[in-house]
Amino acid sequence: MAVKTFDLVSYEKRNRVAWITIHNEERMNALSTGVNNGLHDSFEEADNDDDVLVIVLTGGGGRAFCAGADLKEMTQRDQTIAVGAAQNARHGGTRITQCLKPVIACIDGYALAGGMQLSARCDFRIATQKSVFGMPEPLRSLVPINLMDTQEIGFVPLGWALWIILSGEHFSAEEAHRIGFVQWIVPDRDAMMAEAEKRAEILKLCAPLAVKALKNGVHLHMNPPTPPEGVTLLEHLREVNGPWYKKVDESEDRLEGPKAFAEKRAPNWKGR
Repeated sequence: MAVKTFDLVSYEKRNRVAWITIHNEERMNALSTGVNNGLHDSFEEADNDDDVLVIVLTGGGGRAFCAGADLKEMTQRDQTIAVGAAQNARHGGTRITQCLKPVIACIDGYALAGGMQLSARCDFRIATQKSVFGMPEPLRSLVPINLMDTQEIGFVPLGWALWIILSGEHFSAEEAHRIGFVQWIVPDRDAMMAEAEKRAEILKLCAPLAVKALKNGVHLHMNPPTPPEGVTLLEHLREVNGPWYKKVDESEDRLEGPKAFAEKRAPNWKGR
């Protein structure tokens, strides 16, 4: 078991799963400069470690997964420049989006504004029944739109996406589950962590290179590149994702999968 500490973020690796926890509890795990830097560095660590197959992200303290931008810190920056001087931080959320390993968000408490967006950058969401979601930015004259993780990408119905983005209203974990934003809802924090471990074990059964190729293909489909004239979008997506197909086809794991099946045993994935 490997344990590390980044800026306001703890990192623990066990059984090929990286467990990343935000520790800015006094400010409801808000996205301060320190938290953003810690998220960036911890995901960098997990992404570059071939022994890590799945990543789980949560917030410490039990009050909030993440309550969004650190507005107190924002007001301490130069307010003569629109909403304040730019935050001098590495972008933790962007680093999560760039990661092609499966990422599970464990939400226990508030996931608001940038915190809800942070959970949306993960691939799956588990929430405790007490959790609360919302995008209150329009109530503060902020405009969180045209980012990869905002709901207009379509993993919730358009009407609900517009209501979430335009109304600023909070909504419950049950509602988040009903509209498809949350995949699994559980009674409490212990059940949440147990569910994350269960889902991670299922994901670990899959070949890591194949998982990366598939996730990259989904990202391309969500934000498709413009195909050259005379080329269909599907043909262009296959071409752009081609290097990943090739990497999987030529890997040791490509031979290991059928061999393990024939020998009636679990595969020993090497990620190469």
